[in-house]
Parts: sequence; structure tokens; C-alpha cells
Amino acid sequence: MQDQITDPDALTYIARRGVAPQWRLFLRAMMETLETHLDHGAREGLLRMVGARMAALMPLPACNTLGELEARMNDTLAAADWGYVRLSFDPGSNSVMLRHVAAPLVGTHADLTGGWLGSVLEGLYGAWFSGQPGAEPGIQVRRWGGDGGAMLLRYARG
Repeated sequence: MQDQITDPDALTYIARRGVAPQWRLFLRAMMETLETHLDHGAREGLLRMVGARMAALMPLPACNTLGELEARMNDTLAAADWGYVRLSFDPGSNSVMLRHVAAPLVGTHADLTGGWLGSVLEGLYGAWFSGQPGAEPGIQVRRWGGDGGAMLLRYARG
């Protein structure tokens, strides 16, 4: 499914507007502090834990189809003003592909694009998937790129 807005600059603008001004400075200061005091792996791990905790605070009901799961995820993301996601199954890699659009964006000196949020999304989606019926341990959500202002993630084994 094609998004209505595909211009990366427009999506970046929308994502920046999604962060209330009173939180923008705080989040930037927090992320720059983490960048200064934690190595990359520790920071990524902490942000994944934050995402997993967010999922625990915004639990999803059990879903029977990928379409239903996408709808529940989008209802929850919309309530938090965190953009939206498109899910698709890739039979070639036996994985679920996620395309997250319009995540809130707060850049730092070291990370102008706010890519740090990808680790939070990994934890959020990983916890949501693991809470679904039939979920197997050890399957993770990991980023694998970007596409026109969207963050691409993959739910797959190893």
C-alpha cells in the first residue's frame, strides 16, 4: 500500500511536529547524555528496553491475522501520535516486514535524523509480536533501513 505523502522532507516535517515543544529539548538532552555516557551497544539495548516497556504500558489484544494486528498497532500508535505502520509477510525470507511512517523525530548532534528511535521501535514491536498467540521465543524485530522518511524493520529469526 502506498502512503499518501512520500516526500522525505514532508515526512520529516510531520515527524518533527509530532513532538511537543516542551518535550523536544528534554528528549534531545537525554539522548545526547546517553550518547556521551553509554557505548553504542548499551544505548541501543537500553532504548529497546524502553520500547518493550512502552509495549507493556500499551498492550495489544490477541490478533488472528496480520491485518488485524496491523490495525491494533495503528490504533495504539495513533493514540500516542507515533505515526503508523504497514505490515507485510515476505515468504522468501519467512519474515514480517514493517514500514513505520511519521515516528516522532528528535535529532541530536551525533544523530541528526533521530535514528535512535529505531531502537525504541525494535523493542516496542518486538514486545507486541512476542505477546501474540503462537509467538516463538528468539524472534526479534530489527531495523534494516529507511525508505523515503519511513523506518523499515523486520520481524524474523536471527
